Amino acid sequence: MASVAPAPPKPASKNLSLDAQKRGLLKRFTREWIAPRWRQLVVAFVLTALLAAITGAYPMIIKASFDMLMAEETGSLGIVLGAIIGATMLRSMLLYLQTVQTNRVVMRMTTDMQRVGFAHLMTSDFGRLSRETPGRLVSKLTNDIGFVQTAVQAALNTAVRDALMIVALVASMIYLDWMMSLIVLCVYPIAALPVANLSQKLRRVAKQTQNELGDMTSLLTEKLSSARLIKSYQLENYASDQLNKSFEHVFKLKMKAVINRARIDPLLEALGGLAIAGVIALAYWRIANGISTVGDFMGFITALLMASQPIRALGTLSGRINEGLAAAESYYELVDEKPTIVDKADAKPLAISKAAISFRNVGFGYAGSGAQAVSNFTLDIPGGATVALVGRSGAGKSTVLNLVPRLFDVETGAIAIDGHDIRDVTLQSLRNGISIVSQDVTLFDDTIAANIALGRLGAGMGDIAEAAKAAAAHEFILAQPDGYATEIGDRGLRLSGGQRQRLALARAILKNAPILLLDEATSALDTESERLVQEALARFTRNRTTLVIAHRLSTVQNADIICVMDDGQIVETGTHMELLGLDGHYARLVRSQALVATPADAESVREPV
Repeated sequence: MASVAPAPPKPASKNLSLDAQKRGLLKRFTREWIAPRWRQLVVAFVLTALLAAITGAYPMIIKASFDMLMAEETGSLGIVLGAIIGATMLRSMLLYLQTVQTNRVVMRMTTDMQRVGFAHLMTSDFGRLSRETPGRLVSKLTNDIGFVQTAVQAALNTAVRDALMIVALVASMIYLDWMMSLIVLCVYPIAALPVANLSQKLRRVAKQTQNELGDMTSLLTEKLSSARLIKSYQLENYASDQLNKSFEHVFKLKMKAVINRARIDPLLEALGGLAIAGVIALAYWRIANGISTVGDFMGFITALLMASQPIRALGTLSGRINEGLAAAESYYELVDEKPTIVDKADAKPLAISKAAISFRNVGFGYAGSGAQAVSNFTLDIPGGATVALVGRSGAGKSTVLNLVPRLFDVETGAIAIDGHDIRDVTLQSLRNGISIVSQDVTLFDDTIAANIALGRLGAGMGDIAEAAKAAAAHEFILAQPDGYATEIGDRGLRLSGGQRQRLALARAILKNAPILLLDEATSALDTESERLVQEALARFTRNRTTLVIAHRLSTVQNADIICVMDDGQIVETGTHMELLGLDGHYARLVRSQALVATPADAESVREPV
């Protein structure tokens, strides 16, 4: 029975499949990222070949010197020393050029991979961006690509250059002849000062690079966590342009480090050539005086040129390549994912006239939740009307708002604006007609003016100031140290909650879209800030279709229609007065917030929307 067990073939098949997968991934990576840079790689390979040729000439020079020693042709010593010094200087120059060229190609490739990856994320679905933490996405564009960079560098350097270059073993040198080793140990300290200077430069560049990497990571996280704003305001290209500048700055800093680091090896290599020349000169003297033998000299030179580190590097090459392939696979998983919310082939631009919104039996459920967030949602919003969605947390209110600009697509039913199904119009025209102001204000680490201008890129200072005045923000902005040029810090942390909210409202006012979506825009504000924001909203929402979510029911009492939601459905609809008279869900919500419970009492506390 045991002899017919089918277990052995399965691992073989699995391994074959994995090998085929790796080969396919390697071919794709080579085709997309390596092959287009063949001209730069040819230059790198030519430099590597010349470097290897000069390195290969070392044994020939040593052989010639050994033969001359055996024949006692001491008159040719100058020729031998000149050949060694000349070959070493040439090798130093080639080593420098090869290192810079190879790293330039690899780092340019990984910088371009970051550009492509981020641009793809900016065009991905909002749902895709929200289901994975920004940190993980940042890691794909930094750490994963870092593994790819290391693997490609190992493939270009270790597999080609290091396999042909040999480094002397210091222990062997000392064992064979301590006096000749002393010459080497006396020559190399000469490099201490220039190496120390280069190390200082490297530390400064490394610090700058780390700071810029931190800024880049912060900028990446900021933009990726601001997906809702970017998608709604069509800021994909704007965000990509900002990140490209940071990517380019990091690239230049890394190249500074490469150039400074590349100077160290040639310096030590040149001094090594001087040490070899000194060793040969000493060997001639010691052999002539019978202090040392030709065999000792041959063994010392052999040890000096013997390679150890390149062999170890070759042993680790496979692991580096596999790490790089795993990182490349993770990168391709990111860029291969296609967005589902896209324009139809025959999509037409949406020309909004009345801005009437119609929901017809809308149903939607988040992936993996196993339940419908919104179901059988039907509602007609006349153009210019203000409609409030109220209800307990998790009732589906925010989901309804997210469906209007197609941050998610309905699964059943339809949403129409002025009679046009929003899936039949272009995303750009749809989102151009919608402004969003939410409780979670998204502000970038930039000036006040720049954050307001996100509503309409390229707007002049006059328009920005007018929008700020309309949002009751102009006075507090002028009180800032640099006015509209004040830097507000990461996520606007240098401003109060009310100030941040008014900047968000100013941005929406500047966009001047006919449809306004308010998602808990005032729930986290203090009384005075809420009053200012509510007054600004009251002015801005006139003759504008507004869909507002509010837990604080006092802020929506003047809405044209109040819809009470529960479990993703509308359970009550009416005005504030009508719903209080029903004494149902809305009335219970009012009582739970210690508000008035009768129509008569309500008149005394009504606030503008």
